[in-house]
Amino acid sequence: MTSLRQAWLLARNDLRQELRDLELVLTAGFFSLVVLVMFGLSFSALGREAQVLAIPGVLWLAVAFIGALTLTRIFDREREADTLRALLVAPVERQAIYLGKALVTLMVLLGCMAVLVPGLLLLFPAAAPMATRPGATACLVVLGCIAYTSVGTLFAAGLASSGGKNVLLSVILYPLTTPALLVAVVATRALLEGHPAFPAYLKQLAAIDAVTMVLSIWLFESVLVGTGASARRR
Repeated sequence: MTSLRQAWLLARNDLRQELRDLELVLTAGFFSLVVLVMFGLSFSALGREAQVLAIPGVLWLAVAFIGALTLTRIFDREREADTLRALLVAPVERQAIYLGKALVTLMVLLGCMAVLVPGLLLLFPAAAPMATRPGATACLVVLGCIAYTSVGTLFAAGLASSGGKNVLLSVILYPLTTPALLVAVVATRALLEGHPAFPAYLKQLAAIDAVTMVLSIWLFESVLVGTGASARRR
């Protein structure tokens, strides 16, 4: 409970600063609109059957791009103000740091999904099942974003003090999140088609979330301490 409380306090502080500056929110929101317009112009003229094939890729490619954009900025304040060492020596559980940063990233992603999903409903008639089954759509979106966030936050922390972190994060992040994104793509298509295997895909996503979250929490301290040690040496 202490770790959860500390994680919420850290996340609330980051969110308060972000709401004051609006740098990340505006960047991610504008990028969401650009991706939505580009894919809409490219695929909105397709037939309904072809749209069912295109919508899952549109949705989760947007998550992959927006997530990478968010994760490259999530430790920027600590890196630019050189407060990573202060964060390490503060009386805060290391897993609370991970959970706080992951929560901020997840909230940004879900905010962008709140733009993307209604936009897909407007642009693609084949996306109508997302509106008729809002509970299933919400579960799919949350589970998919958690899977992406849990892995991404770990490596964003490891590259927080690296010079070429943007390139390195993308190189590491996309291969490791591909299995979760593929399951999310297949689950989205099953939702659009009304396939009976949709609940099974949600269970697979939930299992991926649990495994990646546990492993990331377990590895986070060594990753973050290693980053802090390299920062002290410099």
